[in-house]
Amino acid sequence: GFGNIWRFPALAYEYGGGAFFVPYLFALFVVGIPLLLLEIAMGQFHQSGDVGVFGSIHTKLRGVGLASIMCGFFVTVYYVPLISWVVRGFVESFTGEMRSEWDDISGSEAVAYFYDEVIGMSTLGEDNKPTRIVFVNVIYLG
Repeated sequence: GFGNIWRFPALAYEYGGGAFFVPYLFALFVVGIPLLLLEIAMGQFHQSGDVGVFGSIHTKLRGVGLASIMCGFFVTVYYVPLISWVVRGFVESFTGEMRSEWDDISGSEAVAYFYDEVIGMSTLGEDNKPTRIVFVNVIYLG
């Protein structure tokens, strides 16, 4: 979730960020980028998507292509609302009611505003199920 954006870099810096940065760059250049280029090249060569490329290697590998498509779908479904909440908080920090009310605000009040107004936790009923749609979030999802 948000730990990828906020918490992890702060912890890496606090505990000696260079110790993490070197293996990260090594993995990026030795594994990540070559695999990305290989995937693009195989798709170009076979003029097909993931399922077709892995199926051309061996018929039983079509599931690997399907799994990569499903992983991409699930990551997208998970991260799009998180990114829309961040964008909404960012935009509202410069415009709207948030700007005029935030001259003297504490961290707990900021967190409460984010949970209640931006994410929409104030719309939950007693059974922790949403009672209405936060239409502003729907706009930011688009």
